[in-house]
Amino acid sequence: MGIEIADEAIRTAESWIKTAETMLGGKVYNTALYSEEMAVEIALKAVMLSIGIEPPKVHNIIESVETNVLDSNNVPKKYKEELKEITRSLLPELLRNRQLSGYTFNYNINQKDLEKLAVKYLEASQKAVETCKKAVDSSIKNNA
Repeated sequence: MGIEIADEAIRTAESWIKTAETMLGGKVYNTALYSEEMAVEIALKAVMLSIGIEPPKVHNIIESVETNVLDSNNVPKKYKEELKEITRSLLPELLRNRQLSGYTFNYNINQKDLEKLAVKYLEASQKAVETCKKAVDSSIKNNA
């Protein structure tokens, strides 16, 4: 666990963001929305890894982030408010849309509605990944 795997997780989160951008440009909105959720989830898991916490192998990591990241002295204080917002606002919204985005063939979903959701969450997801990357980098420096 630690530095190398946290860095790899951030690179993975960044690749999910690139996938979201590509899919949005290609009008594949369900995959864009799904990719946004995965990017945020993995970025938060990277923060956990950077402070020596093994993240759970589930998608809903809200409780684990609350306990292990937001209450941790190992996470730089300057990122905690942003991480709290990601955990309490953005991630729950993305998780609510995860089933819609992954199983659009099972639901009667208007493509325009799906497009609005994918567009709505892209910038917030990009910022979340960037915040997590900064928190990981800072945690690694502080704990080295």
